[in-house]
Amino acid sequence: MTLDVLHPLVHSLSKAEKRYSRLELGKTTGETGFMYLFDCLLKHETPGEELTTALARRFPGATLEPARKHLYRMLMQALRQFEQDKRIDVRLGQLLHDSQLLHDRGLVQASQAVLTKVQRLALQYERSPYVVLAARQQIEQWVRAQFDGVDEPMLAAQHALIRQEADRSQTAWQHAALYETLLHRYRAFGVASQPADTLRLNDLLLEEYQLLNRQKQTSFAMRQQHLHFQSAYLRMIGDGAGSLRVYRELDGLFQENPTLWAEQPMYYVQLIDGILSDLRLLERFDEMHFYIDRLNGLVVSATGLSQVVRYQALVHSLLMHLDQGQLAEAQALVPDRSATAFLDFARELTQLPLLLRTTVQLALVRLAMRQGQLSAALHQLNQVLTLPMRSLPAGLATQSRLLYLLIQARLGNADHLVYALRSARRAMKSTGALARGEQFVLQLVQHWLDGKLSTKTLTQLDELANSPAQDQLLRDLDIRHWIRAFV
Repeated sequence: MTLDVLHPLVHSLSKAEKRYSRLELGKTTGETGFMYLFDCLLKHETPGEELTTALARRFPGATLEPARKHLYRMLMQALRQFEQDKRIDVRLGQLLHDSQLLHDRGLVQASQAVLTKVQRLALQYERSPYVVLAARQQIEQWVRAQFDGVDEPMLAAQHALIRQEADRSQTAWQHAALYETLLHRYRAFGVASQPADTLRLNDLLLEEYQLLNRQKQTSFAMRQQHLHFQSAYLRMIGDGAGSLRVYRELDGLFQENPTLWAEQPMYYVQLIDGILSDLRLLERFDEMHFYIDRLNGLVVSATGLSQVVRYQALVHSLLMHLDQGQLAEAQALVPDRSATAFLDFARELTQLPLLLRTTVQLALVRLAMRQGQLSAALHQLNQVLTLPMRSLPAGLATQSRLLYLLIQARLGNADHLVYALRSARRAMKSTGALARGEQFVLQLVQHWLDGKLSTKTLTQLDELANSPAQDQLLRDLDIRHWIRAFV
């Protein structure tokens, strides 16, 4: 594994993981070059010339490669051992291996007892694939023993268990596929702004209906995927109240079954994120504090997801305060640009998924605009605009282009704005018909160029409030504040 992977891997370790890894690495006798490599990677926060020079001095020629490979192998082994009692999937896999080892050494009864334990735990935690694996391993051991002590009903019962759990797994995977497809469409296209957009969702809605009718049994995973699908669909068609109602039901399901998701809280994080988005859409800001606290209080072992959770809580807090005009509270959440902490903040932003990173950056642009720091807002926005717009969801790409026009107007750059407006209109039309809110903002900028901006514009703005998608876009652009800056 290259240093490009090894360096972030080492820095992703928690304090407990570092301590455990150091103990495991210290058990190795002989050459300790990989220990120096481990310490050297920890010492340098970022890969660069200093790290390269230090490694070249300690590992001349080609001696770095074996140390790098050995360190990676030892680190992964230590992490597997560190996680073995914390993750049920790891535990089940190890028990299956234990059973095989016992059987190979003639301890048949002990091996069968372990397999029975695997099936019991797998059923308890709804891990159907492990039930199937344990049942198949048990049958193969019976075959090797020439079915000694096994009658036909016992064999038939195992075959029936395999079919049942395989069907359950297949249904859960199909349901997950439908939800993930719908979620991808939401991330890519946002809330449906036109009736044609809603019609495009009917294929997934029909498939989900047919899948529900074929279900013979229900499980936590199936109920969770169904409720996630329903909430995402309602949010896409702009029914925030309906989506929130389903999310509340889903929240109750999670609270009743904490052991089934605590190890892998990704879907729970999506649930809280969805609730916060709906509450913001409905302008129920007082209720958002409770769920932001739940996000902040969530204990996540995976470093990457932990960082995502922290910044999701941050961006919801920022947007909540910005929507209410609470600029001091919003500013208190972000390190001062002149402080060293802001450099760490900016570096962490680059490690976030693109959608979350861009959402945070656009919230910072809004904050700077509301504070009158237009140059800082433009500098932050340019970091988004330098990205390929195709890689951004359509809603964020549109918001970025429109914010650029609004900032240029606030700066008074009329000559440049003539060409920027033409370019933005052409780019936005290339992705499809413009929504009413997008057309309204483009017309606003054109009216500013023509000197025709007036207080009547606020009346036109109120007419767009009936559309959740357009209202959310105009709120994210702080259009009312922008208009009042001129009229």
